[in-house]
This record gives sequence, C-alpha cells and structure tokens, in this order.
Amino acid sequence: MNHVKSKLATVRSFSKASSPYAETKLGSTLLAASRERTDSEFASFQTTWMRRHIPDFDADAFSVIYCQMDSNQMIAGARNEVFLNMRGNELDVYRSVQHLDIIRPTIMRNIGTGIFNTDFHTLDAWRDQPMYQNYYEQLGLLHTVSIAYEIPFQTDLRLQFTYFKSIETSFPQTLTKDEVEYLSIPFYFIWAQRWGVIDEVSCEKCLQLMIGLNPTQLFLLRDLIARPRYSLPLTAEKFGINPRMVNHYYNQVYDAILKQLDVKYKIEGNASKMVDLAKTFSFLHFIGDYRPNRGT
Repeated sequence: MNHVKSKLATVRSFSKASSPYAETKLGSTLLAASRERTDSEFASFQTTWMRRHIPDFDADAFSVIYCQMDSNQMIAGARNEVFLNMRGNELDVYRSVQHLDIIRPTIMRNIGTGIFNTDFHTLDAWRDQPMYQNYYEQLGLLHTVSIAYEIPFQTDLRLQFTYFKSIETSFPQTLTKDEVEYLSIPFYFIWAQRWGVIDEVSCEKCLQLMIGLNPTQLFLLRDLIARPRYSLPLTAEKFGINPRMVNHYYNQVYDAILKQLDVKYKIEGNASKMVDLAKTFSFLHFIGDYRPNRGT
C-alpha cells in the first residue's frame, strides 16, 4: 500500500473534482473558522474540511505539533501541540519509543512531502514491530500520513501534521500524497499564525496569493522556488511534461497575480516572469519542494 500514482494525472483529476482554493474558502472561510475556534475545535474543522474535498480522506484522529528537532531529526521538545481523538497524548507515548522510529527523520527531512507509514512497512508488518506495541496500539491508531513544514529562518524547528486511521481501518489506496499535501498547505499558514510564527497580515497575504491555484500550478511553483536557477526544460523533465506546458502553467499564474506585483522585472522573455513568480511565491519555500515519487 504505497499510494503512488502518476503525479500530474492525479492532480489534474483532483483539481477538476474540487475547488478548495476558491476565494470564498481561502479568503474568508478558513480564517473565519480559525478566529472562532479553539485549537482542538480548529483541528476538528481541518479534518472535516479535508474530508469534504477528498472523498477518500477520512482521518479518525489528527495531531499538530510545533517542535524543535535534535541532530538526528527527532523531536527534542514541543512548543505547541494539539491532539484530536486519541487515547492519550501522542508525544508522551512517543517519547518512550522514539529511538525505534524509522519514519520521523524522513518526515522531518522531506519538507512538505506527505509520508505514509506504509511507505516503510505494510500494515500487517507494522503489527510485528515494537513501534506497534509501544506506540500505535497505545494510541488505538495505525495507518498514518504525516507532513512536516519549515519554520521561517529557524532550521531546527518544524510544524508537523499527522493524520491517523484507527487500528481496525486504513486509508484507501486511492488516497494520494498529492491530495493530502495540496489540501494541508493553507492550514500550515493558519496554524503558523495561530501559534505566533507569522503575523495575521502575512497569513492573509499567503492565502490571497494561493487563491485559484490548482494542484499542478502549485506543485510547479514549489519546484520553481526550490531551484537555484530557473529552467523550463529542467522542470519539464522532472514532471515528465513538455516545456511549453510548464510555460503555459506559469503564464496562467503570472496573469492572475499581475496586479499584485509591486515591481516587474525588466528581463526579456520568459525569464522575467519566472523571476517575478519566484519572488512573489517565495513563502512556499517553507512548505517544501515537490518531489515526484518514481517508485512503484
């Protein structure tokens, strides 16, 4: 159960089926929901909102952890945390078995990338691991997908989401990492604002710029700002599409944000647009680089 599909085929079909980045949703619904709710209530809102937009998503429990990492990419301490529908405090249970964990370092290193625990073992195989008896079973949960995000200018800090299914159930194989990543991103900025990592004005600006982006556009922008130099051929090769299609997607986004640009670069050709896009969407650096999974 590895949740691997053709990436752009997945995100194209997903974007046609749902419009979670519509202006009414990013521009008002999410921020209003955050202002009106406690941490636990907003965590519940997040899972409900995601379920509404992904038919295959039905998390039984959820955790948000704002933490500091040690040199081994393990959790050294939590600054804020919220746990939804768990038997106990996830971190209290986790600390006793942290040395056995093969997943968390991968999550913390691969910023913005959805990591299923079934990327490492099948669910049946997990039941034979010490992590099951001492962690999953204690929480009453087993199948997970986690995403870690960077904290601006604090390389040893992460904000992590983990979505859980109970021991008796699992996420469908049709649920993809792309879907979970795409829908989780706006919530990163809102949790960062709730816990004082960024101010509300910055949060609103980030959400405003993402209005209308479909998954393909967003993942291409993530790739753009992660590169030391901007190249349509390199991006096209990575995503397995024609360079003209990459340029087409960039043009769509550029045209949509043109009125929001403070200063336009005076460079001939496509390079000007890519510089503008990279500068405007630089905040996406903290949600990671899009990495197509070539595995099977």
